[in-house]
This record gives sequence, C-alpha cells and structure tokens, in this order.
Amino acid sequence: MTLPTSLRSHPDFTEADETEIAEVERHLFRRLRMLSDDSDLIVVSGMAAAGLVDSSVVTRLTTGAERAGRPLDLAAHGIPAAEFSRFQQLWYHFKVPYARASLVWWYLFCLALGRDGDVTEALRRMTHWLGALGDDVKAALTRIGDVLDLPGDTVVVTDAETRDLDALTTAVRLGAPFLAVADIPAAKEAGRVVGRTVVTATPAAGSAREPVHPLWLGPVPALRDLPALARAAWQRLPEQERDELLATFERRISSIERVRLLVGETLLDNRGVVAEAAACRKEDVAEWPEQRLVLATLLWCWHQAGFVLQELNQSLLSFPALALFLLRKTREYAARLPDGGPAADLADGDLIALARHLGTLRTRVEKDYERCLHFDGSNWERREFLLPLSVYRRRQSIPESLCAHLHAELGVEPPGRTGALHEWDRFLELALEAGSSPTRVMQELAHWAANAQDLRVDLAIFTVPLGRKLDEPWTMEFTDLFCYTGFRYGFRPEDFGIAANRVVMYNVIAQRMRYNAVKKAQNYAPVMRFAPQGFNLPDIAVAEDANHGGHAAAGIRLACRLPITIAHHGTDWNGLADVRLNRATYSRENRFRPSDMIVGYRYTQWAKGIADATYRRGLGFDEKWSDKVKDLDI
Repeated sequence: MTLPTSLRSHPDFTEADETEIAEVERHLFRRLRMLSDDSDLIVVSGMAAAGLVDSSVVTRLTTGAERAGRPLDLAAHGIPAAEFSRFQQLWYHFKVPYARASLVWWYLFCLALGRDGDVTEALRRMTHWLGALGDDVKAALTRIGDVLDLPGDTVVVTDAETRDLDALTTAVRLGAPFLAVADIPAAKEAGRVVGRTVVTATPAAGSAREPVHPLWLGPVPALRDLPALARAAWQRLPEQERDELLATFERRISSIERVRLLVGETLLDNRGVVAEAAACRKEDVAEWPEQRLVLATLLWCWHQAGFVLQELNQSLLSFPALALFLLRKTREYAARLPDGGPAADLADGDLIALARHLGTLRTRVEKDYERCLHFDGSNWERREFLLPLSVYRRRQSIPESLCAHLHAELGVEPPGRTGALHEWDRFLELALEAGSSPTRVMQELAHWAANAQDLRVDLAIFTVPLGRKLDEPWTMEFTDLFCYTGFRYGFRPEDFGIAANRVVMYNVIAQRMRYNAVKKAQNYAPVMRFAPQGFNLPDIAVAEDANHGGHAAAGIRLACRLPITIAHHGTDWNGLADVRLNRATYSRENRFRPSDMIVGYRYTQWAKGIADATYRRGLGFDEKWSDKVKDLDI
C-alpha cells in the first residue's frame, strides 16, 4: 500500500518512518483477513475429528480430482449442512483476534467436542490436555495417547501449527494424536527413543517455516495447571478484597463500549458479563465453574494490565487463549522498547503476574506510541495497533489551500504556517477583529476538512464544548456542547441510499456526539449523575451502521475518530471534544487506514487551537449548534 503523499512529503518524514507505518498497516490488515481458501477443509477436518463425518471425506477432499474447491459441495460429500455451519462459526471464533489459530488446538477441541457435544466442556478438555502434555517433547510423545485416549504408537507432529494443513488432515485420516513441536528432527529422535512413530506432512511448495512462532511471537510456554493456579489466586484474596474487586469489574464493564465475549457458545454482552461477575460474588471460589473462572480471571488481568478487553470480542474464552493473548501482547510491546523490556514468561503459570507485567510495559510503550483501534461494527471485533507518537503527533504545516479558503470566507488567514497552537490563537484574534467568530472559524475548518484532496471524506464532524461549565464539565448537559458537520461539496444523501436529508443527518450526528461527551464527562465527577462512558482511543472503523440505528440513519459507514484534549485554566479535559471523519461508500479500497489517522490528526490540533483560544478569551460558540436545528444556514 502506498502512503498518502501529504504524509510522505512532510520534511521530517523519514524512510524509517515510512517503513514503520507501512508495516503497521500490513500487520493490521493481516489480522483482519478472516477468510482463507483452506477454511472449508479445516472445518471438515474438525468435523471428522469430532466423528461427524467419516475421515474418508477428508481423504477425498485432499487427493485427486475431488480435491476441495470453493464452494464446497456439502451434499456431494454427505456433510450435514447444519453441523458444517456450526463448525464454520466455531473456526471463525478460534481465529479471533489474530486471523489465524493453532490447528493443533483446533484438532484437540474438535476431538473433545465429538465426545461431549458441548463447547464449554470441549474447551475444558482441551485446556486439560494441553496442560497435561507440557513442553517436554519426549514426555509428551510418551503419554499423548493416554491423555487423548487415542492409539499412541503413531503421532503426527508439526512445527508450523497455524499453517500445516497437511499435518492436520494426516492426523485426521490416521486417527492419531497431533502435537506441535519446535524441532522436528529432535521430535523424531525422541520418538525413536520412546518407541513412537513420528509422522510429519510434507509442506506445500514454497511454504517455508517461519523463524518466529506466528501466534506466540516467541517460545511456546507450558500451559500446566492454569485453571488450578487461577483458582488458587482467587482463593488467596481476602473475601472483602475479592468482593470489592468483582464489584469494580461490574462498574467498569458497564461504562465501556460493547463487549461480546464467548463463554462456550453463549455470547455475553456488557450486561451478561456484569451478571457473571455478580454471580461470582455470591459463590465460593471453589464452586465457580471453569468458564466462570476463566471469565473472572480475564477481568482481573484486564484490570491489572489495562489492555482493550474488546480485542477478545467474538473469541472463545479459555485459559490457553488467555495465556496466548497476554504473552503475545507482552512480546509485542516489549519489541517496541529500546531495551526490549524485562523478560516475561509463564514458567510459573501465574496469569495475574503476567498481566501486571503487561501493564508495566503498556505504560512504557505509551510514552512513545499512540495506542489505536480498528473497529468492525458488524461483529464488534477490535484490533489494537500502535503508531509512533513522533509521527502521529508531529506538527503539520497549514496547507496553503486552507489559508486561501479561510481568507476567502473570513477575510483573514493564519499569520504563520507551522500549525503551532499560538498561531491559531493569533488567527482567532485576527478573525474577531475582522468581525468573524469562533463558530465561523470552526465551521470553515470543517468545510475544508470535508473537501481536502489529500484525505478524501464525505463528512467532517467537529465537536467541542460550547464554552461554559468548563471548570466542572461533569455538570454539562447536552446543550453545553457545540457540534458541526461539514459536508463534501455536492454531497447528496440520496446518492448513497441515505433516506435522511442533510438537516436530519446533522441532527442525528450531533445528538450522538453531545451524548458521548456528556457521558464521558462523568469520569471526572466527584459524584456521578449516571454511568460514565469510557474514553476512546483513536480508531478507524468499518460497517459502523450495521448495528447502530443512528449510524444507519446518518450514513455513518466508514469512520475515523480522533480525540482532542481541551485545555481550560491549566486543566486538560479528555473526552469532551473530537474530530470524526466519515465516508459513506463502503468498499475495501475506501476503508480508512492508519496512515489516514496521521494525516487527520492535524484537524484535532486546528480544532484545539481555536477552542482553547476561544475559552481563554471567555468566549463560546453559537448556541444554534448546541441543539436540534431546523436548517444549516450559517
């Protein structure tokens, strides 16, 4: 992907910057590719491991003229459609949030699912099996047959557990145990010593083994006794401290954006998670079912580490999955630090300690990187990515075309071109002297942003406080926020299948923006009037209208949300202001990219410059734009 010209042409933008941002985008979009040509065969292999189709079906689909194609003819192969759909959905959940998963875990899970039929129990068995096998290959080869209750004389092994589909299908055809190893020659020698036949599949042409594990990003830890160790950690907490901790989870979950966690095949939203935390408070820890235990432990880890809980939306919860998430995230952060950060592993199986370590690394990483999110409104999936602050928050010069636009509309232009806040302060003074107002300045910034040639959008939405109650923003009402939407020239809602006209679109958007700001302001309240809304990280989003009536009505489909910190009398306030960019045409090529956020960051500084300068003068924005409007006249 080519980065925007305005980004590459910045005088301080280096080749190293370009390489880093390009890699951020490649890595993010790799984690969003949930569909692959081998998915059908993986699903059918799982069904065969579960005993729902005969292994001969897998043989036919992997050999000769009947090799699996797309779309797969279920009837021709005697594959029950309803079960195929169920396993297809389960495989999707397995791949979240990395767009890949361990084929060994999938095999074990499906094997367990065939014996119990229940996803919760299958995850419990998989967890037990992975823990029992440990990380000693010789010992694992010796006991894997007994652990899985399969003939153990022949064991299929792989050193590419996310890609080695041939090894998966071989294990299915042979009805043999399947084991991930780091060194195949060493595994074969260990097999010879303990009297096991170790089988490997021939890799497909060109599929070179990856030097770093694509899931763990480093050595794979042993996963022994994770449930027992987590339960013991909960039991060590004094009863009052445990109760207060669980109550804290209930409050925090109520204030964050949509949660969609999978406990077995039950999808828990925020209220469902709160109910589970409340149930934990009423039961002795020894009585917690394992899935409730893993959910509570996840919340504890989230509380300690400060990661984005919704990154696990749509992911099947299990102790191995939680260990993978924490250790992978730890290694991702450590790789961003000059010294690599202190080493972390799971040698003692202490997930809470690992979460604390992750929290320490996160704090260090945030000094040099902006944590950002990719959000999919159709399924609530989120992916975190990091942008270097030296690039993301780099001051951008004011384009000459903006200066010309401001001069044409307001009669004055910025006195400088660096984009520094003091220049915007001086510009506002010039605009006031010319008979203009803060409102008109902000409107023209929004108009220009909606028509910028280097970052094409359909709508640019600027939201800031109106100018009152800034000493106590938690007392703000909806009419204490200014919101203005700039539309691209020639934008006609009907051209995009939007039933609302521009006025209705504006009112729907502004109502939501003011609501968001008032809810976020409650985070500062000594006594909250209502439940707060969590602060946002900068994000880019697709399918914003899929599950949101207001977004559907206003044509909000592809979005870029950029928070602003407002300053007033020496205090910085978060959550009260932002800039949102929207595109009404959905296509893969039209999605916002991380590099667009870097270009768009300039709007937050322009809006902040004008807003802060307005408040310093004891001025505010026009009341018209703090409530429902009947027209868009300015």
